[in-house]
Amino acid sequence: MMIVFRMRQFFIILLMLILFHHYLFTQDNKDIVNFYPTVNSLAKFPELFKALTIIQQRKIDSLYVTFIGYKNQKKFFIGAITKIPIHDPNTEISRIVEFQGSKPFLGKVSTWGYIFDRNKDGKIDYAALVGGAAVFKNDKIGDKFPPRNQRLDHEQTKFFVSHCEIIFNHWADDNFDGNIDAVIHADMDPSKDLVEQMIVVRSTKFDNSFDDVWAFREDPQHEHKKITHTSYSVPFHPLGSTQGKITKEMLAEKSAYLQLFNKAAAACNIKPSDFGIK
Repeated sequence: MMIVFRMRQFFIILLMLILFHHYLFTQDNKDIVNFYPTVNSLAKFPELFKALTIIQQRKIDSLYVTFIGYKNQKKFFIGAITKIPIHDPNTEISRIVEFQGSKPFLGKVSTWGYIFDRNKDGKIDYAALVGGAAVFKNDKIGDKFPPRNQRLDHEQTKFFVSHCEIIFNHWADDNFDGNIDAVIHADMDPSKDLVEQMIVVRSTKFDNSFDDVWAFREDPQHEHKKITHTSYSVPFHPLGSTQGKITKEMLAEKSAYLQLFNKAAAACNIKPSDFGIK
């Protein structure tokens, strides 16, 4: 009798742990800061041995929206918006940086990203979109690079080619109303072509006022560098330029991307179970 009671206790505790784990990873950890590490890992370490295939493609207005997943699987986790249809994602989309000589090349199609439905309502609410290609700075890399516009020597070129990565900027609709209200965006070194850090910009009250702004290099959970900003403008150094600002207009532009994805998803009768990498 005691054994049965203890077994019952064990299974009740196990069930509670499972439910807590499910709650933890399906509710509290779904905002942009907590979801970013998962997406960043997928972006940095793509399973290149798995071939891609087109799951759905739909023309919306004058653009083609394509949903892509692994071959022989029905789920998708990549979305692309192009002026002409994609025929073969394996040759048209590159999940790693390729090179033409020493110049980085992002593939025939660079208007794509990793897309997710975090709250399982059948609508895309998170997109990590391609923003370019560069080397990410750390304590060892900074000294190896010359100032911007100065030609790389042979050793620096080899270093650049071996360390260059695709930059993904992360955009999220954290209250699931169809509009982007948070971004984690690459910020370049002021004087060198290196990614200095990632900037977090959020409107936690969802009123277009930026009330949560800071930066990190690797770990958003434990790094919080202060950033000078206003409620409506966050300065940063974009790739290929010396000055830029993250504004509500920039978030509205990416909201239009999100709405286009979701218009296509509705036209394709996308269901919550259609999202995922397996």
